[in-house]
Amino acid sequence: MNGSEQFHIKLSNNFDRTQQKLIRDHYRKNQAGLVKFIELIQKFTKFLSIDPRPRPPLGHLEPWPQGSSRDGLEFWKLEFKMPQLRGAAEQGRLIYLLDIRKKEVVLVWIYTHAEFEKRPPDKNLKRLLLEIMENYEVSDESKNLDDSGDGETGEDKVGENKSNDSQGT
Repeated sequence: MNGSEQFHIKLSNNFDRTQQKLIRDHYRKNQAGLVKFIELIQKFTKFLSIDPRPRPPLGHLEPWPQGSSRDGLEFWKLEFKMPQLRGAAEQGRLIYLLDIRKKEVVLVWIYTHAEFEKRPPDKNLKRLLLEIMENYEVSDESKNLDDSGDGETGEDKVGENKSNDSQGT
């Protein structure tokens, strides 16, 4: 892909929530680690805006939780090393939705292997994905009215219902 085929990056509310939890749990007292973590996330958003289908070992397609798949969307996971962490917490994971037709990537959840060995429970993932996809359709229609991207990576927020706040913990 060349530079003109950039993908728009959107952040779900759950991604923001789980990213803040990671920062609070692992980098609150480690400013150098926090800076490296933020830089890593910025590199991933830039990278995914150019190549949203990374090859293993960095990224791979994930199976959808039963009953949540949608035509035209792909469910992906990145696996990476968390800066300045050790053990299971060093193994970072980022899951996202990819819409090739609309050229959009929606960041869904970021976590460590210490939090979830494989991934968050399918029940939680299914509920979250369905909420994001419901709002994703709505937000896409209103995009022309309020295009509040950050410019460089084109990040927007994709909200989801906050009825179950324990999803991100």
